[in-house]
Amino acid sequence: MILHVIKSNIYSGAENVVCQIIKGLSGREEFVYMAPHGPIEDKLRSIGLINCYRGIDKLSVYEIKKAVEELHPDVVHAHDFTASVLCGIALKGKVPVISHLHCNPLWLKNPLHPKSFSYYFANKWYAHIITVSDSIAEEYCYASKLKCPITTMGNPFSTEAVLKAASEEPDSDINSDLLYVGRFNQAKNPLGAIKIFESLPDKDSLIFRMVGNGELLDECKEYVSSHGLSDQIIFEGYQENVYKYMNKTKVLLMPSIFEGFGLVALEAMTLGKPVVCSGVGGLIDIVNDSCGYICNDIKSYGDSISEIFRDASIYSSKSEGAIRQAQVFDNSNAYCDQLYGIYQNLK
Repeated sequence: MILHVIKSNIYSGAENVVCQIIKGLSGREEFVYMAPHGPIEDKLRSIGLINCYRGIDKLSVYEIKKAVEELHPDVVHAHDFTASVLCGIALKGKVPVISHLHCNPLWLKNPLHPKSFSYYFANKWYAHIITVSDSIAEEYCYASKLKCPITTMGNPFSTEAVLKAASEEPDSDINSDLLYVGRFNQAKNPLGAIKIFESLPDKDSLIFRMVGNGELLDECKEYVSSHGLSDQIIFEGYQENVYKYMNKTKVLLMPSIFEGFGLVALEAMTLGKPVVCSGVGGLIDIVNDSCGYICNDIKSYGDSISEIFRDASIYSSKSEGAIRQAQVFDNSNAYCDQLYGIYQNLK
């Protein structure tokens, strides 16, 4: 049995990966998904995984030890920096721990940051590290001192699943010219996305939809209201099926400050949507000139978006390129096979 441990109680990128792993390997392994109580429970219930959920009030060394004592897992699979550190300290090598890193926050580069050092300290108890992009290991300041194997696996991704979900008919008119999908937090830079839209010379004739929730949502709404953008920028909140919104937009905007893999970009590209993004983390491996633009300041974002809206031939070329590029990353079966091999080697 594999015990998945994660600090978050919402459903986002890393949580999506855990669910895909459990579904993809359900015939070969048994799984338990341990995370704090919260919105994740509704998601697990809706996709038929609630029976494998172990709810806790807060992730801690105590809860990890308790779960291991009761469940006797063969492997503990931790899905963020905090969960990795806590699992290492709690188990001290008694059970193999996989540390799965889904993002590359800015503190990775800082050897004096408490999180950088605590991860290095706990690494002696990890059996394997999995990252979603090479950039995570390359940017981590103590990477050369890590004492276990490191494997870059990307994310499990199925173009077929995206196309199927996107085919559902929307309940209302959700067409847009520009779309943002993600958490409203510092990493995803939603306020930056709003300022990019604000810089567009023809913004008054465009619709920008923003899908997601998070701690910066109220600040973003206040900025939109105070800057006279309420008619153009529409906040959609959390959506169970974001693919319907992707299917009804023209361009995806991702001005992330840091990004582990960039799954949202691939999902939009599957539907033929060009991506205008920052190129940080895994995005640099996904987005290129054939399917979008990589930008580094508001002017370059504005110029790129204006160009693709102005020239139909450029849009068509990048739309076709987006579909081709997404297909390159279609890897669900291979991903599950590779991960299953890692599990087997650790047992």
